[in-house]
Amino acid sequence: MTVEPLRIVVVGAGPGGTVMAGRLAANAPDLVGDRPLELHLVDPYPPGGGRVWRREQSRLLWMNSQAREITMFTDDTVRMEGPVRPGPSIVEWGAARGRPMDPAHFPSRREQNAYLGWCFEQVAETAPANVRVRVHRATAVDLTESGDRQFVRLAGRGAGAGAVLAADAVLLVQGSLHTEPDPAQRGLAAYAGEHGLMYVPPHYAADADLDAVPAGEPVVMRGMGLTFVDDMALLAEGRGGRFEPGPGGALTYRPSGREPVMYPGSRRGVPYLSKITYARDGVPRPAPRYLTPGTAEALYARSGPLDLERDLWPLAAKELGHFYYHRLFTAHPERTSRSWASFLAAYDGLVWDGPERAALVAASVPGEGDRLDVRALLDPASGLRFGASGGAAGGAPEELRRWLRGYIAGNAARHSDPSHSADLALLDGLLTVFGVILGLIDRGLLSARSHAEELFEWFQSVFSYCTSGPPPRRLRELEALSRAGIVRFMGPGLRVEARDGVFAASGTHVPEPVRARVLIDSRQPSASLARVRDPLLRGLYERGEATAETLVGADGTPYPLGRLAVRGHRLVDARGRAHPRRYALGARVGQGLLMAGFNRPRANGSSFRTADALARTILTGLRR
Repeated sequence: MTVEPLRIVVVGAGPGGTVMAGRLAANAPDLVGDRPLELHLVDPYPPGGGRVWRREQSRLLWMNSQAREITMFTDDTVRMEGPVRPGPSIVEWGAARGRPMDPAHFPSRREQNAYLGWCFEQVAETAPANVRVRVHRATAVDLTESGDRQFVRLAGRGAGAGAVLAADAVLLVQGSLHTEPDPAQRGLAAYAGEHGLMYVPPHYAADADLDAVPAGEPVVMRGMGLTFVDDMALLAEGRGGRFEPGPGGALTYRPSGREPVMYPGSRRGVPYLSKITYARDGVPRPAPRYLTPGTAEALYARSGPLDLERDLWPLAAKELGHFYYHRLFTAHPERTSRSWASFLAAYDGLVWDGPERAALVAASVPGEGDRLDVRALLDPASGLRFGASGGAAGGAPEELRRWLRGYIAGNAARHSDPSHSADLALLDGLLTVFGVILGLIDRGLLSARSHAEELFEWFQSVFSYCTSGPPPRRLRELEALSRAGIVRFMGPGLRVEARDGVFAASGTHVPEPVRARVLIDSRQPSASLARVRDPLLRGLYERGEATAETLVGADGTPYPLGRLAVRGHRLVDARGRAHPRRYALGARVGQGLLMAGFNRPRANGSSFRTADALARTILTGLRR
């Protein structure tokens, strides 16, 4: 008697879909036994890399992770129920193929694509005998159902286009999603069309048509995060310019003459902090001391729902100092004037931003460059004053740009120097703090307003600024482009107005407007299910079968988050019901923050744990 196979359709075959396929296959023997299981992965792009990590993109687009930080395989450090399926990190994979890779190297996205494609092949080839992995190079355009049976309709030019896949469960892992412009962006696009200008809305650099940006013209660029760094590379070196090495690691840029003149700025006015390139030395980090589940629960018991900025940030900032100074005092004691134990005993009783704490640090850490100033770290241009506005010879814009060049070069050098390893400990502290805050959210201790307005609008921005910056080389390139006059910083407080037939940009230290015919929003699109372009998700949303995550405050105020609503990773419809056979996972999905980024080898990767738990939930549900 033939046994009907169980079928799971996974929409999205990028890194997230690859990890999920691997965990579903690994857990199948334990949860479905010998019953045939078919895993159907749907993606118009080749599996493994998907759209974001596809091979067909510029060699100038790099990862912001070092090779030593990248693996797609579980190991015995991962705390999960399912079986470990070990495999090589990207460094080990390259070495086995005669492509030795420096662990400190930042791979290009093309290099990462080759590794991811091979990883997907391994998932398919090593699956248990009763598990079949099939790939459909098509776009999933709709999801319907009849009884318990789910139906995914495909479209596109691939061999699977036009098919309808029947499934027992469907998992959506589309990753970063395109969205339609919001009203303000539509207004800018309309203005540009009316006046013969060019406006590039928020985008992923590999998808934007920057070839149309004219050479030699001023281009205003809003945002100085990773999308800006990618745009900068494509508009400079991508136009034929080249960087030449100089003394001390500095670079000199030789223009091709085809570059535009870039005027970048943002609220903060500086690029993300450089990635730290030296390796951890294995010394254990301290346990959190001030912001812990226990201290947060005690605050909640006294005052009710917590606010991140009011209640948690003072403890978080003090915790960052704890991690930073622990490393400084224990690894570099020659740069301190007392023991760690005595410093900690005094530090325990002080508030993070009070004068007593500042006095303690000044008395205990002689070198000003060794002292942690959290406010200056997060907003380095705040409070700076430059000369009166005027010409390039000493006016405010040129003084600002000289300061920024020094700041950028100094940050790149410091984050490449292990004598400043307290900076790495600070980042470990930030990761620890972020984990505690996510745990508090899971337990419902953060107020809805704070979750919506402070976590996403402020703290996640702080987290990305500190931990998700570019390789130091990119900052040295930015500094060289400024010296060459190709980049002219607008600094903090960037304001852009559409008036007088152009885009007029000014800033806190650049009051005289820069007039430009091109405006680029150099940042990624925000999450918005209401504006999503993905046809499957859009159809589910319009029919009320999927909805955007919305928090409700104690006073009944709704706080929409824009992300796909899930409960236990099950899709939630407009009536609040969780679907028993439809699941979703990813950065633009509720509960998706833990799926951001790749996993480091032997680091108990959080996305591995999440993927394993979800795989077991899906397979267990199919047995019923």
